[in-house]
Amino acid sequence: MTNAAQNWGRWLRKNASELSLPVLAVSLLLLAMLTAAMLALQQFFDVGTVMILYVIAVLFAAIRGGVVPAVVTAVVAIGSAAFFFYPPIYDFRVHNPIHLIDLVLFVCVAASIGKLATDARRARMREQADVLREALIGSVSHELRTPLSSIVGFASVLAQAPEITANAKLAPLVQGLRDEAARLNDHIQNLLDATRITSEGIRPRNEWVDPGDIINAAVERKHTVLANHRVKISVADDLPMLHVDPNLAEKAIGQLLENAAKYSPPHSEIEVRAEPRDDRIRFAVRDQGAGLSAEEHERVWERLYRGPRHRENTAGSGLGLWIARALVIASGGQIEAFSAGIGRGSTFSFYLPVAKHDPAQEEDSDE
Repeated sequence: MTNAAQNWGRWLRKNASELSLPVLAVSLLLLAMLTAAMLALQQFFDVGTVMILYVIAVLFAAIRGGVVPAVVTAVVAIGSAAFFFYPPIYDFRVHNPIHLIDLVLFVCVAASIGKLATDARRARMREQADVLREALIGSVSHELRTPLSSIVGFASVLAQAPEITANAKLAPLVQGLRDEAARLNDHIQNLLDATRITSEGIRPRNEWVDPGDIINAAVERKHTVLANHRVKISVADDLPMLHVDPNLAEKAIGQLLENAAKYSPPHSEIEVRAEPRDDRIRFAVRDQGAGLSAEEHERVWERLYRGPRHRENTAGSGLGLWIARALVIASGGQIEAFSAGIGRGSTFSFYLPVAKHDPAQEEDSDE
């Protein structure tokens, strides 16, 4: 009994922050109005209907105010039913076993309805908070994008200036400025992509593209991130053309390349492959880095997830692989991760379907 009371007390303290006095007042007023109406009309219906109508007040309290107002309203409803409607009248004691069963059933129903309504209310509040957060992130990212692009451009021009390249002290500083600005630009692009995926969804613009061109474009785009690694590109011969959005596929490979570079030691090899697999083409990025633990393997595709091994010593936002997965799924593909264990490298692969129509035939039919 003591443990139950302690658990009840902890539950109340946990949810006490949800107490809304205006909502509670309106709920109790609604309860009083229902009670007065039923007292005036009780000669026309069975008192067993009382508890059913009282659920209305509990439901209102749960939806508008949360758990605590719903609990308080339910307790007052039980007391009102016992005092006004169940013999002995004007006494909180209930003698009829059927009425006791009514009260117990009301408690069960009220608890269930209150829990469902409260969960719905919290879900709605979380959704509104997510929408506001995404809008804020998108707005800030857009505002930062323009000046940051200028900084990247200026730094690139400075890094190539003869006066800078000839200066042994200034050259590495300008190069570092350009690299860090480019890295920040990539982070902002990830935020923009995450906002677009969450709020607007992804609308692929498919066209015929060579799988090798997708890989080459992704490697070229991430050349700064891959500068300290040996990149090996393996593209199988005679791969069919893909009918996909090349921008989405390129970004997905880019995210996997950046992830491989981030969690692999300098000068290690990163291999990116494209090969046929039945009626699909498999793109794979293999590294010789940190590998995946069992927990990381289960959660690596979650948004904002970062393994505990890397939170302190490796920069990142936890968005890259989540974005890659969203881009691959939007392209009609599947994505997976494999690792032999911690410290034994990882392979991230995704599969894109091969279109049944030949682009050459399609061009002939257009003519």
